[in-house]
Amino acid sequence: MIHRPLMLSLLAAALLAAVPALAFDLRATSGTNTVIIPPTEELPKEALIIGQDIEFHGKALRDLWLGANAIEHGGDIRGDLRLLSRSAVLDGRCRQNVLAYAAGLQLTTNSVIQRDAALFGNHIICEGRVEGDAWILAKSVTLGGVWGGHVRVQAEEIRVAPDTQIAGDLVYAGSKEPVLDSTVVLGGQLRPREPLPTDIVESTGAVFRNRLWLHGFLFMGALLVGMPFIGFFPLLAGRAVQNLRARPWRVFLTGVVAVLLTPPLILFAAMTGIGLPLGLMLGALFFLLAYLSHIVVALWLGHRLMPGARTHTFGSVLSALAVGLFLLYFIAALPNMARFIALPVIVLGMGALITARPARPTLVPPPPPPLSDSPDPYNPPQA
Repeated sequence: MIHRPLMLSLLAAALLAAVPALAFDLRATSGTNTVIIPPTEELPKEALIIGQDIEFHGKALRDLWLGANAIEHGGDIRGDLRLLSRSAVLDGRCRQNVLAYAAGLQLTTNSVIQRDAALFGNHIICEGRVEGDAWILAKSVTLGGVWGGHVRVQAEEIRVAPDTQIAGDLVYAGSKEPVLDSTVVLGGQLRPREPLPTDIVESTGAVFRNRLWLHGFLFMGALLVGMPFIGFFPLLAGRAVQNLRARPWRVFLTGVVAVLLTPPLILFAAMTGIGLPLGLMLGALFFLLAYLSHIVVALWLGHRLMPGARTHTFGSVLSALAVGLFLLYFIAALPNMARFIALPVIVLGMGALITARPARPTLVPPPPPPLSDSPDPYNPPQA
């Protein structure tokens, strides 16, 4: 059985194992546009690509992050691949690890993953080559191709295609035992394990797909809010992140006081009648700070994960924000995880924003006028 702590550890390790990049490349589109990376293009930096549809056929020399409605990968990735999509087709080469989170996912016969793979979705078809270990969680899974390590599958329906080659064990958790054809080569053992908890299993179906789409839209909305916030208020965002990094306990206590005292103050002002406008203003300010809090925390997380983002250019800061938001919403999409991270994120982010008030300017008195040897015109010398 893939226990919940183990699965979460694998997801966190896959997300946090990014090689520290000296720079970051961000590409994003809106509407019905399609991001196309032709075979002649090479991405030397760690890159994040977001769009309606993505067709990647080029080369990525570092880690690659993809987020879109539909993704087609037919290129060559020398770093890790992490993708979030409704439907994805992997038809190229990935020289490191792969973390795929899609409702419909297919690894074609041309796909090659040279290390480990973690695949999560609704319907997954694997026909390529995975040279490392694999963890698969879905509603239905079709296994084919060549597997160089152990394969651990959790699904309601597991099919193993003829001529499949698995060098290690095939560990399954499902309602029925997989039927292996005589042409299937299994180097290890076929052994069952206890299924995952019911809440995780149910989330692999329609609930899982709805949760994925909801948090994907929330991620895009937060990214659109974060871009003008950083662009128009760079000093405020910078001081908030700096306070969160340098004085976490002060930020935490300030956030606790704000979260505990502000709602009763708003309610009291609204109940007095005459203070209703003040209560509305305080309520709007409180909800604004509560929403901006997770943007500040995401920016802090992005700086921790990406040392290259500390160059303080707009592109690098925006890349750090995208990485941090992706991590927060990915964790929140997991079953029963949003309730555990929501309150700490609000407390820390709100405390960081409140303590990020601009410093008072220091008034320096002007220096005295210089002494001069010229006679004073108002006091002429006496004869």
